[in-house]
Amino acid sequence: MPMSIIGLIVSFYLASLSDKWGKRKPFIIWALLIGTISRVPLAFTHSYTIALILLAIGGFNAFSFFFALLNDFIVKKQESKSQAGTITGTVRMAFSQGYIFGPMLGALIIDHGGYTLLFLLSGLLSLATLGWVLFALKEDSMPQTSAHASSKAPAGIPSVLIAVFVAALFIFAGDSGRSMYLPLYITDTLKQSVSIVGILFTVTSVFELVFMPLGGYFSDKIGVKRFFIIGIACQVLYFILTSLHLPLSGLIVLQVFYAFILSATMGVGMVYAQSLAPRQIGLATTAYMTAIQTSAVVSSLAMGSLVSVIPLPSTFYILAVFAVISGVMFLFMKQKSAEEMS
Repeated sequence: MPMSIIGLIVSFYLASLSDKWGKRKPFIIWALLIGTISRVPLAFTHSYTIALILLAIGGFNAFSFFFALLNDFIVKKQESKSQAGTITGTVRMAFSQGYIFGPMLGALIIDHGGYTLLFLLSGLLSLATLGWVLFALKEDSMPQTSAHASSKAPAGIPSVLIAVFVAALFIFAGDSGRSMYLPLYITDTLKQSVSIVGILFTVTSVFELVFMPLGGYFSDKIGVKRFFIIGIACQVLYFILTSLHLPLSGLIVLQVFYAFILSATMGVGMVYAQSLAPRQIGLATTAYMTAIQTSAVVSSLAMGSLVSVIPLPSTFYILAVFAVISGVMFLFMKQKSAEEMS
């Protein structure tokens, strides 16, 4: 918990500096450098205290700045503005698959070489990414007339981004709750095997490859906010249907449906957050990304005590309420005009 709070504060501070200076690449380099420095020693330490310190040092997240840099590219390229959702959705798909296949590969590496090999390879991968960012990733200066110019970026965190963070927490607390309680629901209540749990989560991962870029495409066609709100409404429906003791075929269909939901909440939602504060893209992206990372803690605190006193299927109604709260909050947030975005 303390590390999460520290990481939250540091992320917002660095994002504010990034918006003020109009630069993303230096912060990406810094985060990757810190990641490399913190991971390699983990392979050799046998001290719990040192391991905690190294994990705390490695808490600087580069992803929010990468997505902010991606937005800068879209803003500068006139032909890309109409495809913001498609571009971000495609890149977000790669981000999601890293979170899915990373633990799978990590387990294989641990089985064959232990944690020492795992942290060494992780550090080397971070170092390789750092080399690519240093020599291959180009960042042009944003023009002074741009909404990203330092003279235009307001100081501090605007109230709308605090609201974005809180609303996104409710969305992703629901997602984290699904990850924690759906396996228990399937095995304990529906009396299915553990292998079925793996199949259902794999179905979502596979179809996410399809829906993430498609979701971005359709958001460009019907509007980012409209598509995002539809996605949150579908999340409410998903949690209600999940609690209804559906047969296995119904559960499989629901996991395909959830892949579509992720295309809205994980991908298009970030574009929507950026449109709410176009002069502070770094902060907007960090607010949304940090909510994803913090949601597991919030979900555990909110749901941990309830699970012991209510039936397991009823937990999904609580997750549906989380989604409703988030949807209402986002519905009344106002997007900036096209002129402000560009």
